[in-house]
Amino acid sequence: MTKDNVVSYERQEKIFNPEKQRSNILVFGAGSTGSFITLNLAKLGFNNITVFDFDTVEKQNIPNQFYRISDIGKYKVYSLRDIVEDFTETQISICEKKITKRNIGKIIENNVDLNTVVVLCFDNMEARKIVYDAVKQIPIKLVDTRMGADSYAIYGYDFAKKEDVESCKKHLEEKTADTVCGEKSVIYTVLSIASETCQIVKMIDKGEEYFKVIKRTMPSLKVLGK
Repeated sequence: MTKDNVVSYERQEKIFNPEKQRSNILVFGAGSTGSFITLNLAKLGFNNITVFDFDTVEKQNIPNQFYRISDIGKYKVYSLRDIVEDFTETQISICEKKITKRNIGKIIENNVDLNTVVVLCFDNMEARKIVYDAVKQIPIKLVDTRMGADSYAIYGYDFAKKEDVESCKKHLEEKTADTVCGEKSVIYTVLSIASETCQIVKMIDKGEEYFKVIKRTMPSLKVLGK
């Protein structure tokens, strides 16, 4: 690689300078939100990223996930690792294991420190609860992303605060509406939630104040943050 090919972050370094990164990022889920959040974080300059997913790329994933036609049938994390390096020169770490109650303890032990930001991008509540139960007593930051076809919510928590641990538990008990086939995911919603999540992780890394709740409905352009 020649010097001219090295990525430069000079146009954004006053907003986020990768050389000053403090956080260790764990992304659970490499589907629509997880794949594009990983891309955004790598584009921003984060380089300590680990992605967990056991699924393979299917043809219905192509319109709304960060994968190529040639990736169909392959494990998502392997394809995502190669694509992210192609686009950013960043080498992410990956794990193709399904998250279960049996293995989550070892995964957390091997990957979590006090500078960890966990980003939940699962498409089911049970997997979220498994991770929550494993980290709820560790003073980390956790960002939980939820998405429907044309709306989404992002919850940010600081587990050093008891009220945030309890708030996360409460949100995990909420009933979620089932979406019908044909209304599960669309690319403009995916890109919006990925951008918002990337900004939140950046703010956490820099020790800045960030919204604990962001809810957005795309058709009305209505945003709620508090």
